[in-house]
Amino acid sequence: MSIARKQRIDADRRLLRHRTIAIGTALLILGFLAVLTLFAIDRLSTLKISMAMLAAGTLQISHAIGAYRRGWSIFLIIGSLLYLTAAGALLLAPFAAERAITVLLVGSLAASGTSRLMTAASLGARMRVWEAISGSTSVVVAVIVAAGFPDFSIWPLAFIIALDLIVEGAALANVGFAMGKPPRR
Repeated sequence: MSIARKQRIDADRRLLRHRTIAIGTALLILGFLAVLTLFAIDRLSTLKISMAMLAAGTLQISHAIGAYRRGWSIFLIIGSLLYLTAAGALLLAPFAAERAITVLLVGSLAASGTSRLMTAASLGARMRVWEAISGSTSVVVAVIVAAGFPDFSIWPLAFIIALDLIVEGAALANVGFAMGKPPRR
């Protein structure tokens, strides 16, 4: 082998070595950034979810007080207070009190769902269906969370809570729309 060829092979090896080290270092840095990003996204997601729950809990308490004054069940107020407490616990200590948060969520969902089912029984036929669906959804979600599914992972739990809020919102809107119409005879 000629000296020039040997020098070229040695240069190629050095270049390959430097490139390998550079790429490896870049991948290592990207890996650390990915871990940091996941941690930050998890914290931000927890913050967003707890803020949405706080807003929903505040709205639920406002509605529950007004509804209680008109003869609806006290469970609606209790469920709203539990929901607001669970949102605060999630905001202040996302993972430290996961069992307590789960108990609060199950209690709030079960209480508000039971209240909505009781309310549905006293409503007229036009308003009863959505309120019953809403109450049933909350009770089913409470049973699912109490059974341990999802394992306290923020994404599936947030999806379940969001789904419950969507159904509850649709039911309340439907009841509100139906309240504005004169009753059918």
